[in-house]
Amino acid sequence: MANQNLPVLVAETHDVRPFARLLRGIGLKHNAVMEISEAGFAVTVEEVRTLCASKPIGEADQDIRAVLIGHYLLAIAWIPSNLFQKFEFNPPEIPATFELSLDALLQCLNIFGNAGSVPGSGAGPSSAGGGSGGGRGKRRWAGEGEGHDIDDEAGHGGPGDISRRKEGKRTGMIMTWPGVGRDLSVILSDDSRGPTTNCELRLLDPEELMNAQFDQDNVALYLIMKSEWFRDALLDLPISSTRITLISTPPKAAPPPEQPGATISSNGRYRHRAEVGQFKIEAEGDFGKTELDYPNDKEVMDKFECEERVQFSYHSSHFALLSRALHQSVKICLQIEKTGFLCVQIMMPLEKNVEVGGHSGILEFKRDTEVVFETTQLHAWDGTLTCYLSAFRH
Repeated sequence: MANQNLPVLVAETHDVRPFARLLRGIGLKHNAVMEISEAGFAVTVEEVRTLCASKPIGEADQDIRAVLIGHYLLAIAWIPSNLFQKFEFNPPEIPATFELSLDALLQCLNIFGNAGSVPGSGAGPSSAGGGSGGGRGKRRWAGEGEGHDIDDEAGHGGPGDISRRKEGKRTGMIMTWPGVGRDLSVILSDDSRGPTTNCELRLLDPEELMNAQFDQDNVALYLIMKSEWFRDALLDLPISSTRITLISTPPKAAPPPEQPGATISSNGRYRHRAEVGQFKIEAEGDFGKTELDYPNDKEVMDKFECEERVQFSYHSSHFALLSRALHQSVKICLQIEKTGFLCVQIMMPLEKNVEVGGHSGILEFKRDTEVVFETTQLHAWDGTLTCYLSAFRH
């Protein structure tokens, strides 16, 4: 049990940018659930949506056929304690979990303009992550503010952009949480001789999260590749596409028939990819289909495990969210269950003080294929509904 005179949390860092970068990567909603432990922070954002439609199927008004269409998206930022120069956690009697405004926290971290914010243009098949059609359905990312300030870190470059930032122009932070029922205090300082600002963030009781667990015993595809390969693939997909299809074929697959009119070298590449296995990304836009193939070669894949052909489709707006999280990352681990449940883990560059086997932050995304529930019988009487649902996946 923690000493009641000690705060539950004291976290201190001389540069908030790595912390802010991880939080920004999951900023698809403005509120998040934060869990504190000795290992660091787990910050979770969850989005669950359901659309219901119904129509009569018989002469009686009580006989109705209903369709429920839903999707599920979870994003977690795993922020290790080694990211901070000082991290003290005194466990309270109840779990140190609360809900807070991720939007407000990110804007506080960037109060001196040194933490940056992701540009509104973004990247990927839908720049705002809100669907197809360019600027339609544009979603404001948590921490952006109304002006969509441009950030040198997350713009268009990668690690080279960081080196061009002004050295010594950093924002330090001391984060303190006294305990349950108290506000989260964030003290920010602009350099060692600059001004200091104290921000108090009100906390809420956390909502219950679904947090569907990925079944490691039911994996159909497991691969690790460089983030830049996957990020470039998303940039090449048509912005008008509404769905992205992931296809993977195992090694030793049946070679495809030779393509008429193709060169000998092209047919040779097809046979080689069938021999070693490959991962493919497909998307169809207003001007045709785009296909990107990645063979199971050492230059491309760090790890590739696939026992049978896999093909699942997902909404392109969620891959736009991934493209934003991929900024400044080094590796991406992609896993798909046999049911189509997708889990993506994005690894950030290692900091200098990280021990062997540790990490400097991981962003995790879980996405299910669209689930459609259709009633085989839905009958209403006396204000009571009885339904029997059958499910299939798109």
